[in-house]
Amino acid sequence: MVELSQLQASGSVVIAADAETLYDMVADVTRMGEWSPACTSCAWDEGASAEPGSWFTGQNQLGDFKYETRCEVIAADRGKEFAWMVGGVTDGPALWRYRFTPVDGGTEVEESSAVVRLTGPFAEMPDDRLLGIVAGNQAGITTTLANLKAVAEGS
Repeated sequence: MVELSQLQASGSVVIAADAETLYDMVADVTRMGEWSPACTSCAWDEGASAEPGSWFTGQNQLGDFKYETRCEVIAADRGKEFAWMVGGVTDGPALWRYRFTPVDGGTEVEESSAVVRLTGPFAEMPDDRLLGIVAGNQAGITTTLANLKAVAEGS
């Protein structure tokens, strides 16, 4: 049986921009499709914004498989951290987080994902499928951070 500690992925990159600018880019979830290889678009619920308790819906595609995720913002500390739970805080199975740390030459941006509960579609998945999702998330994080860097630095 796979352990939750095995169901995590993360990566980081230094981007030549200040933490607040990068936070603003990531916290504007409507822009996520610009850098994510899986998320094609996101939209805030009516009246929602980048603050804890707000909800948004992501449209995603992996190969021919299209799917939608409902996400609840759980952390929104400008210039420091932006995070959400897929499926919401109460029942959601997956956490996505960005952390921003000022460093020489700009900001280190760390993106991470973790399965925190084996609920919903994860509850019945075989271990090899769960580990495959994590491997896909790891590859996606690498691509997302590279694309975010390119957009932020105007490359």
